[in-house]
Amino acid sequence: MQLWFVLATVVVFLWGFDGILAKLSTPKLGVARIAVLIAVVDGLVYFLGFCYWRDNLPIALGDSVLAVTSCIIGAVAYLCYFESITDGQIAIAGTISAAYPALTVIGALAFLSETLTTTQAISLVAIIGGVIALSYEPNPGSEHAMPRRSLIFALFAFVLWGFWGLTSKMAINAVGPGNIFGFYVVSTLVVPFAYVLFRRVRPERSRAGGPSRTAWVLGAAALALNVCGVFAFSFALDAGFASLVVPISSAYPLVTVVLAVALLREKLDRLHVIALAFVIVGLAVIGLTG
Repeated sequence: MQLWFVLATVVVFLWGFDGILAKLSTPKLGVARIAVLIAVVDGLVYFLGFCYWRDNLPIALGDSVLAVTSCIIGAVAYLCYFESITDGQIAIAGTISAAYPALTVIGALAFLSETLTTTQAISLVAIIGGVIALSYEPNPGSEHAMPRRSLIFALFAFVLWGFWGLTSKMAINAVGPGNIFGFYVVSTLVVPFAYVLFRRVRPERSRAGGPSRTAWVLGAAALALNVCGVFAFSFALDAGFASLVVPISSAYPLVTVVLAVALLREKLDRLHVIALAFVIVGLAVIGLTG
């Protein structure tokens, strides 16, 4: 079994559990507080990862711009993801945003000279079709209907993470998997600050005086799991093709959906169940048949 496959599989479980912890904490904390946690938790963990894995290699200015741009795009997508799950179901919003490998694969074919089989092409169509179906709300008035705002932010995350998945591979090839973590430190400090400044938001205080300590712990744990997933994802990209690593690692919605239905009691319409199956199976097939 190849190293990139093992690392991509680890990512599936790390990001799968991360989604549940994020859903449990984000509605209670609010995205503004999550942004603060990103700057503190992600910034610290990425810094430690950079100190441990960095390589003393000369990095060209152009490669630095590519790396920091990729990391910033990923951080913006991450905030869009949190916006999408604040009021929306993690099973749907999380799967829409996780379908970004469809865009990454298209970019890898166009810019990285990677190839795609007929089966993978069919899977790509299934993923796109599944995302479109998930974006459709058959019963807008139902109790468990996805708010339009959640769907819009989930689609933003889908597009932005698609660019991030492609540019991550290019950046890691240019600066190395260890050095890329230094650029993530920059993005985790710049993007949350810009978010709070741009949105001009202040976290609302509840009657009880603010979120509980449990909410803060769950939020920090979710972010830590995500960063560990990024570590595994980056080294998997360094060892394998982007068109294989990205789709396999993005099968994590399967873990999230199962836990969301079992633990969070989320309800899914029949159309959404079918769409989820198309996306998840498509993500798995497009990678495993490479």
